[in-house]
Amino acid sequence: MVRDIIFDLVWWRNVPPGEFYNVERHPSVTHGGQGALYFEIPSSMVASTLDFLEATAPPVTIQARVYGKDGQSGPIEFLSKAGNRMRIARQNRQMAGSERHPAWTASNGFPSAPDDVRNKQDALPYFPEGGLRIWIGRTTDGDFYAGFTKGPRPSGMSLSDPNWDLYSSGGRIVGGVIDAN
Repeated sequence: MVRDIIFDLVWWRNVPPGEFYNVERHPSVTHGGQGALYFEIPSSMVASTLDFLEATAPPVTIQARVYGKDGQSGPIEFLSKAGNRMRIARQNRQMAGSERHPAWTASNGFPSAPDDVRNKQDALPYFPEGGLRIWIGRTTDGDFYAGFTKGPRPSGMSLSDPNWDLYSSGGRIVGGVIDAN
């Protein structure tokens, strides 16, 4: 049962509004190049991401269950990117061959924008006030679960709660790894 899951570490990443637009828009809506159709992992998070995955270099693919949904799971593929960055590949929900993890789909409550959204400004009304974050938890047994949070930090959350940083305000922190012990 989900309530018996004990996470050892939780990797998380703030999803900025522009990235939300890119993973929601139709892939033919671009001005120039293809546009980012993935969740990016900036260079500042690469080392901690690889440590979390217990890997030395990309590519890395994990199988992650959907937190709170028994029987749902899917692959999450981490690939390298120029500039010492990484990405979680194929996350645009409208692109052929997309492999968006089921935890990050509208059927599981993940925010979505209309299929014909044309730009970041058009997508903003569908972006949660207080932010959007994707996360992957690793259990003490080495199993992975994926989920997301949206909105502001829950009222009453203690500064000592390991999830405090997950709700950093103003997007100053792009993500990280939380030691849940």
